[in-house]
Amino acid sequence: MKKRVFACMIAVLSGTTGVVFSQPTFKPVVCYYQDTRMIDELELKPEDRSRATDANGAEWELTVNRREVNGQPDAAEYRLTWTLVKGSAKEVAVAVRFPFNDWSEKNFVFIPAAVYDGNRFEVKDVEYPPYWYDRSEWRTDMPVTTTPVPTLGKADRYSKIELNTGNAATPLMAFRSAEKQTGWMVLTTQGSRLGNHGLFVEETPDRSQATFSVTAPAVREKRATGSGFAPSGDKAADFKAGDFVSIQFRVYSFPAPTLQHMLRRFVEVRKDLNPSQRVETLPYSEAWKLESQLFREDRWDEKINMFCLSKPGTGTSWNFIWQLGWVGGGQCTLPLIQQGTAEDRQKALSNLDVIFTKSQAESGFFNAFGNGVEFASFGYNKPFKYNETLVRSQGDWLYMAQKQFKVLESEGTTVPAHWKTGLKKQTDAFVRLWEKYRQFGQFVDVSTGNICIGGSTSGAIVPGGLALASKTYRSKRYLEVAEQSARKYYTDFVLKGYTTGGPGEIMSAPDSESAFGLFESFMALYEITGKKEWLTYASDLLPICAGWVVSYDFDFPENSIMGQINARSCGSVWASIANKHSAPGICTWSGDSFLKYYRATGNTQAIELLTDIAHGLTQYVSRADRPIGKMSPGEICERVNTSDWEGKDQVGGNIFSSCSWTETAVLLTVTELPGIYVQPDKGFFTVFDNVKAEKINASGEKMKLRVNNPGPFVAEVKVFSESSSEAKKKNWDLSRASIIKLQPNETKEIEF
Repeated sequence: MKKRVFACMIAVLSGTTGVVFSQPTFKPVVCYYQDTRMIDELELKPEDRSRATDANGAEWELTVNRREVNGQPDAAEYRLTWTLVKGSAKEVAVAVRFPFNDWSEKNFVFIPAAVYDGNRFEVKDVEYPPYWYDRSEWRTDMPVTTTPVPTLGKADRYSKIELNTGNAATPLMAFRSAEKQTGWMVLTTQGSRLGNHGLFVEETPDRSQATFSVTAPAVREKRATGSGFAPSGDKAADFKAGDFVSIQFRVYSFPAPTLQHMLRRFVEVRKDLNPSQRVETLPYSEAWKLESQLFREDRWDEKINMFCLSKPGTGTSWNFIWQLGWVGGGQCTLPLIQQGTAEDRQKALSNLDVIFTKSQAESGFFNAFGNGVEFASFGYNKPFKYNETLVRSQGDWLYMAQKQFKVLESEGTTVPAHWKTGLKKQTDAFVRLWEKYRQFGQFVDVSTGNICIGGSTSGAIVPGGLALASKTYRSKRYLEVAEQSARKYYTDFVLKGYTTGGPGEIMSAPDSESAFGLFESFMALYEITGKKEWLTYASDLLPICAGWVVSYDFDFPENSIMGQINARSCGSVWASIANKHSAPGICTWSGDSFLKYYRATGNTQAIELLTDIAHGLTQYVSRADRPIGKMSPGEICERVNTSDWEGKDQVGGNIFSSCSWTETAVLLTVTELPGIYVQPDKGFFTVFDNVKAEKINASGEKMKLRVNNPGPFVAEVKVFSESSSEAKKKNWDLSRASIIKLQPNETKEIEF
C-alpha cells in the first residue's frame, strides 16, 4: 500500500509573549489491524476535503473542519470526519497523529491521573498488595517506584503508552520541553459511536522522535490492570460504504518557562469539549443521617470500644478491623464528635481513649493496625514482620487528633492529659526523624523510630500536623520543622509535577492522596503563620490536585451499576497511577483546605474544583430507595470505574462492598463544609450541597438567592456568608454558619 506524507503547519500567536509557535504536523490516517496488531495504514491529506484509496479499492474521504477558539489564541479546534465512500473495510481504526521530530526524552509527558513525566520510574513487579517485602531492598533514598504501568520506560528501547480515554481523568495528552520552554496539549472527547478514543504516545528507539495519537476506536495491544497487563479485548471496527466516524480535538501550543506554566494551562482547559451536568441527588443532612446511623449500628464494636472499618465480626484480618490513618480509623471520630448525638460523641471519645492508651509504641509513634485488643505497626492481611509503619497513617493521626482536641476545647471540654502527652511524644518522634534524616520517609520502624524505606511524599500531612502542634504545645521548634519539611516537599515533588506514596499499597507511585494531604499542610501553615509563601506553594500544587479529578461526565454503559444510577463522574477523584479508578471524594479529607485557599486568594479554580468533588460525593451513597449494587443504606464503594483495568465488563461496575474511607469522607465533607458559601459584596456564591440556588439580585454589600430543594428529602442546609475582606482576615470557622430548612420541592429566598 502506498503511503502519502503531507504537512500542515498551524501558526498560533501567543497572546502573552507575542512569539509565534507552530503546531506540529498532524497526519490523519486509517489503520488496518489483525486482532490488535496494526498491519497497514493509509494516510490522507489534512486539507478541508481529501480522498485516498487503499490497496483493496476501498475509497475514504476526509473532511477537516477548523475553527478558532474564542479567547484562546494559543488554541485551535478541529473535527475530522472519515467516511468510507466506496467498498468495505474490516478491522479499521482512524487516527490523527502529531509527530515531533526534534524530541527529547527529557520532555515531561503528562496524561491526567495516568502518566507523569512519561512514567519513567523504577518498576517492581509483585503481586498485590505490592511492597518491599525483602528487607535487603530497603533504602532511605528509595527512588519513585511503581508496579507495572504504561510507561515510556528508562531503558534504551522502543517505548509506547497505549490508553483509552477512560484511563484518564481528562482525555488529554501534553508535554513540556524544558529546553525550548514550550508546552503542547491535545484535548479530545471521550469517544465516538465506536467507543472510547485511544490515547497513544510512542517514541523511536533512539528517543529522538515521538508521536502522539488520538484514535477511534482505541485499539490497544494490552490494557493495564491492577497487577500488570492483560490482553486489551479492544476491537477495531468494520466499515461499509456510507459509514463514518469523527474525532474532535483542540490543540494548544504555548510558552512554558516552567512546568507549572503547563500545568496551570491544563487547569484552564480541562473542562473544554467534554460536558458535565450537575444533578441534585442526596442533600447533606440526609447523607449525615444515613452515615451516622451506619456508624452507630454497624461500625461500632462495644467489645473493643472502637469503630471498625467494616461491620464487627465480618472482617477477619486486622486491616478490615481498624487502622489508625489513611482509611479513617482515627478520622471518623472527628465528625461524630462535632455533629453526632450524645451517644455518637461518647463512643468517639471512648475510641480515642483506646488509641491513646493501647496503641502507642515506645518510639512515640502509634501502632497503626489492630483488632482492638492487639495492635501492630502496619500490614495488609497480617502485621508486617519488621515493625514497619506507614508514615502517611502516622501523619493523618497527628493532624486529626489535634483537630479533635480543638473541637473539644472550643466546647469547654478538657482534653485528658494522657492524650496530650501521648500526642506530644509522637510529635517529638517526627522531629527526631527530621533531625536525623531530613525527611519523614515512607515506612518507619514503629519501635525505634528509624526510617525503613525513605523517599516519597507519604508524610505530606506531617508539616500540617507539626504546624498545629506548634500551637498545641507552644513550640517554635515544631513550627521550624513544619516549615522546613514543607519547603522540601515543595522542592522535591511539587516542582517536579507530582507527589507520591500516599496510599499504603502502591509502592511509591504518583498519587492523589499525598497531593491533597500536602495542600492541607500548606493551608495549615498559612493559617498559622500568615506567610504568603504557603499560598504560592498551594497555587503550584493546585493543578496537580486538579489532574486527579475527573473533569467531565463519563458515558457509562447503560447496564452497568453506575449507568443504572445515572452517575455523574465529574468530581470523582483518581487514587493513583497504580490503582486505576476514580472514587467518591478525597481520601481521606473533606477538601475544606481548598475553600480556605479561595478565601485567601479569590482563586475560583480552587473552589470550582472543590464544588465538583463535594457536590458529587453523595450520589454514591446507597439508599433504601436507591440501592447501589448489594450495599446497605449508608454504604459507599470506592469504585467509580471509568477504566477497564478490572475488565471491560467492570466499566461502571465492581461495586464489591462499602469502603471505610469513603464513609469517613462523607462524614467529614458534611461536617466541615457549608452547603452554600456566599460572599455578598462580590456577588459570589457556590453550592456544595445537593440543592439548587440562583442569584436574584446583588447590589453593594447585599445579595439575594433563590434556593430550591428539588429532591424527596428534607434538606437542612448550612449557609455561610462573609465579605471578601472578612475572608482574608479571619481563619475558617464554620460554627458561624446558619441553617435553612427546606421541605421537598420547597423554595426560599434568602438575603445576605
